[in-house]
Amino acid sequence: MVGLKKKLKLWWEKKTKFNPYGVWPEGACPVQAEGLTKEGNWYYFRARGGHIRFVICKSEDDYTGVIDSPIKYLFEKELEYGEGMFQAGWMPHEDAVRLTTVWLNEYYEKTQELKLNKKWLKKLRSQS
Repeated sequence: MVGLKKKLKLWWEKKTKFNPYGVWPEGACPVQAEGLTKEGNWYYFRARGGHIRFVICKSEDDYTGVIDSPIKYLFEKELEYGEGMFQAGWMPHEDAVRLTTVWLNEYYEKTQELKLNKKWLKKLRSQS
């Protein structure tokens, strides 16, 4: 029954646009979610202590888990959450879905912007 409930919830969330990317956060202290972008890049959301971190990289193997890593990720966001020391680790899963959706939208806007810029640059170069 749990599997069916989860499928129905996913269908409803996609239909209502609450969770368009099908993000499924799990756990508490930390709250975590991971998945793949439209292009197949791996993303990871983690809320622990008073901080939230969201990273997109080519694959799970590229993720170091180290803050201020020398490796450049495709997209990275950090946020302080709540007023207490452990508020992020106990955040509601709905907040995790909302934040992940906002950051995925921001990532897609940036990548689309880059694609458009490259396309126009190519077109401009071919005309000159």
